[in-house]
Amino acid sequence: MKRIVVFLWLPLLLLAFLTSCKDSGTVSVHDNTKITTTKNTPVTANVPNSYSFVVSANAYSYNETNAVQMNADTLSIGITVTNFENGSGSFVIKDSSDTIIYQKDFNGSAVIAEIMPVTRVLKSVILNLSNFTGNVVIGLAGK
Repeated sequence: MKRIVVFLWLPLLLLAFLTSCKDSGTVSVHDNTKITTTKNTPVTANVPNSYSFVVSANAYSYNETNAVQMNADTLSIGITVTNFENGSGSFVIKDSSDTIIYQKDFNGSAVIAEIMPVTRVLKSVILNLSNFTGNVVIGLAGK
C-alpha cells in the first residue's frame, strides 16, 4: 500500500513543481539567440492505461474528445492549473455508454489529485477550454 501511495503522489508533485516555475517568455541560448515561448500549442500523450495533456494558453479556446484505453481497477487523476488569468475549462471522463463518470470544471488556479475505482469501461476524455489564459497539466494513470 505504501508503494502505491508513493507511486501516485510522486508524479503529481513533479507536475506541480514543473508548472510552478515562472517563465520570462524567452530562453537564452549559448549564441545569444532568443527563443520565444510557444503558446496555444497543446501536447497530448495517449497510450494504454495513461493519458496526459499540457498547454500554456493565452486567450485560447479548445474542445477535443480523445478515445482512451484504460484496463484498470483504479484510476489516478491529476489536474494542475497555474498562472490562471481568465476563461474557463472543464475535463470530463465518459464510460462506454457515454455516461459522465468524472467531471471537473476549472476557472482558477488549482491542484487536484484524486484516486477513483474503475467499475466501468472508460471510453473517452473531453477537454474544453474557453478563452483560457493559464497553464493546464492533466494526467491519468490506470493501475
